[in-house]
Amino acid sequence: MAALPMASRKRFGLLLALLCFLYALWMVASWPGVLGQDSLAVIKEVDSNREFQAGKPAFWYLWVLSLYGPWRLVEIPIICQLLVCALVCARMLNWMLDQGMRKSFWYSLLGVALAPSVVYYASSLYSDGIYAIATAGMLFEVWRSYRERRLDGTACWMLLLTVPFALFSRPNGLLNAIALVVLALALPNAGRWRLGILVLPWCLIALVAHSQFKYRTPIGSVFPLAVYETVGFLEHRPMGLWERNEPRVSKETVQALTAGGKDLGHIQRFYDHYYWDPLVFFPEGPDMLALPEEAKTIIIREFFTYNLWHNFPAFAASRVNIFLYAAFANGGIAGPNNAENILPHTQASSKILFRNGKTHHTLVGWFDFTIKHRTIFWTPWVGLWLIVLGLVTTWRRRDHAGLVVCLVFGLQLAAVFSFSIAGEYRYLLAFFTAPLVLLPVIHTKPQPAHA
Repeated sequence: MAALPMASRKRFGLLLALLCFLYALWMVASWPGVLGQDSLAVIKEVDSNREFQAGKPAFWYLWVLSLYGPWRLVEIPIICQLLVCALVCARMLNWMLDQGMRKSFWYSLLGVALAPSVVYYASSLYSDGIYAIATAGMLFEVWRSYRERRLDGTACWMLLLTVPFALFSRPNGLLNAIALVVLALALPNAGRWRLGILVLPWCLIALVAHSQFKYRTPIGSVFPLAVYETVGFLEHRPMGLWERNEPRVSKETVQALTAGGKDLGHIQRFYDHYYWDPLVFFPEGPDMLALPEEAKTIIIREFFTYNLWHNFPAFAASRVNIFLYAAFANGGIAGPNNAENILPHTQASSKILFRNGKTHHTLVGWFDFTIKHRTIFWTPWVGLWLIVLGLVTTWRRRDHAGLVVCLVFGLQLAAVFSFSIAGEYRYLLAFFTAPLVLLPVIHTKPQPAHA
């Protein structure tokens, strides 16, 4: 940060202090932090020395193992997440003020950095909050460095901080690596060496974590989509009509679905329009993840060669259905008091504190109000609209730096829309935080061609 003018550094310090203070208030209100079912899963994986496996990215497990494992205090990784998020947000907010983007600054501060959804997930033991903020922060530095064709000190520090979370804390984070590759191609040799020194050690750590923390039954991304949608294609339709009298799914598919010993009737009873969880995680359900590998291969093959094309309207409707369910924040949001339900099932030493104070009642009341009016406070429409606007604007300007950022967000959106098999709001959080980088991209004209 030493390269920043003194006035800017002071303002950055004030912004960082403000965000830390407000995040700390929420942390007190929800102490020891927000915990949900995915939090429980990764805590149990640490507690059981991986006898129980959560199926999360290896880097995220390593993060929780390193910060929760030694002390069994869930608040430690959560506080570290909040500090990272505050630092990254303060950096982008300060830059907006440096450029005179006051309207963008106020929206980004009040509507993004302090938005209920962002604060909620940044203070929860989920990877989604820190992933969303880190993605915006990393892409911001990529955009700025691409424009200037150099990596300054600030960019180096911020990339060092954001790259591991933006790339490795969620499965779709690897798409963000595209921006780093493009930046490497745009930089002179000295810049490439600097970028490599920053990024490659994190890649090595992620590779080692992936090799050391393998999962007995990895979930993947293609099989969940194929099996979830295939079961959906078999949903009962009272009209009884079917074009050309051809089977909805192939005979090989039926044999593969029932290879685990459950008949189709049992499997269909656990199909949910918004979540695949009953098909795989419910104790009394069909546990489709336990199917033989040969059966999984057949389900994937038949999905792409027959079942998808014979049921494409149903597939398209399912994609829109799940996306909108998630966008309207209808599912997967545990209350800020949920730690009381989670901690007894763990070996954590954390305690429930500050529940009777004014801070708790005031901020939890505000949280409840925003959840009630979540179509105003939680939906990511601004970010999604800015992605489209950014793609059009940067294409017309021939703004290569901005186009890289917008294309990465576009690919992320296409991936989430195409592969989501649960209507979880948190999968869309990166689009909610996208204005932190997209507003600067759209506002700033590209550098002259000779620059």
